[in-house]
Amino acid sequence: MTFSVNFITLSSLMSLVTLSQLTAQTPDYLTGKRLYSTVEKFVSLGEHRTGTETDRNTSAWLGNELRQAGYAVKYLEFPVKQFFFDKGTLSTGAKAINVFPLWYVNDKIPLQVDAPIFDSRTSSQPSDFSGKIVLTRLSGQIGHNAILKPLIDGGAKAIVAITENPSGEIVAINTSYSTEPWPIPIVLVAPKDSASILAAVTAHKTASLAIKGTFRDVIARNIYGEIGNGPKTIVVSTPISGWFTCGGERGPGIAAWLALAKWASEAKLPYTFLFTANSGHELANLGARQLLETIAPKPADTQLWVHLGAGIATRKWAKTEAGYAPTNQVDANRQIVYSPTVKGSFEQSFQAIHGRKAVTDKGVGELIEVVKKGYPNFLAIAGAHFLFHAPMDDAKATSPELLEKITLALKQFIEQEARR
Repeated sequence: MTFSVNFITLSSLMSLVTLSQLTAQTPDYLTGKRLYSTVEKFVSLGEHRTGTETDRNTSAWLGNELRQAGYAVKYLEFPVKQFFFDKGTLSTGAKAINVFPLWYVNDKIPLQVDAPIFDSRTSSQPSDFSGKIVLTRLSGQIGHNAILKPLIDGGAKAIVAITENPSGEIVAINTSYSTEPWPIPIVLVAPKDSASILAAVTAHKTASLAIKGTFRDVIARNIYGEIGNGPKTIVVSTPISGWFTCGGERGPGIAAWLALAKWASEAKLPYTFLFTANSGHELANLGARQLLETIAPKPADTQLWVHLGAGIATRKWAKTEAGYAPTNQVDANRQIVYSPTVKGSFEQSFQAIHGRKAVTDKGVGELIEVVKKGYPNFLAIAGAHFLFHAPMDDAKATSPELLEKITLALKQFIEQEARR
């Protein structure tokens, strides 16, 4: 018995020593605590719409981080005509409901409209929309043009769209490739406010819609850094812009991107590394498209492209008696896609990572633009989590544990591909 106890004690001590050694060997920048602090920093900067002061402060911060890690850092600038939104309301009497515009906002039309409010579900006759503020519903990020066009063609003075989603909040919608502004004001409202709007419809009330803000021609910018002198390049990309604070949407990708950049600067692998953080994401991947048209390496000169898109490590939400609440589990609805050429490295590195995994030749998120250009070897992660595109998407949408797990898997994957 004494021998057994001593053996167990000695074994436990050896395990603790081994664990301590492993912890000591893990750089601080790869730990969950440090990764989470990066997400908190990103959120603290404010709302990350393209070309705003927050967007520029974000690229400046990330550029400084890359410089300190030894990267040669540059900006890739591009012009944007941006609407700087201040406030939007829909009033149906004493109560004013917050609204958010659907981009692109038109600077050639009045952004205040007073008219009867009408529910499009009660009629399919275009003449019934004429001269009214028309209520409709939108869900998801695609297909809304087909819903909105008949209302516009029918003569609606403005459109109010309930963004149907389980969070109950406003969900912003990315633009299409067209930069043509909408011919009438179109705003998004939260499902939690739908009862008030429907009551106004039933009472045949006149509503007042107001969108306040300013239009400015600005210069948006990507930030990118290069290190190493290998004949082929490994690219790691992530978007940095979005509609609101984007804690779960953008934060995890940026945290992993920055940690991997620091690791790559120390790993001394026989490649050139290009780390690019792209603005213009919500404007139909504008920054990513600028990158691919200008400074991106040619497909033949690119060993691997890793893209860290939306929601790469966010918490799953579950329905409770009190409503939805975050859990400590990962939201496994994230898409994790990869080219057939990297299958071996992927299967080894992502065995313990949950998500919708698939071999593809099309990509997801901004990687769609990359694959169109013929880059053969790639991995991308992207997904729409519970608070995707919602104003309340903050750092609590992720956790240190989820961040560390995905970042270490990405590190292992890149390392295996680099040594293959």
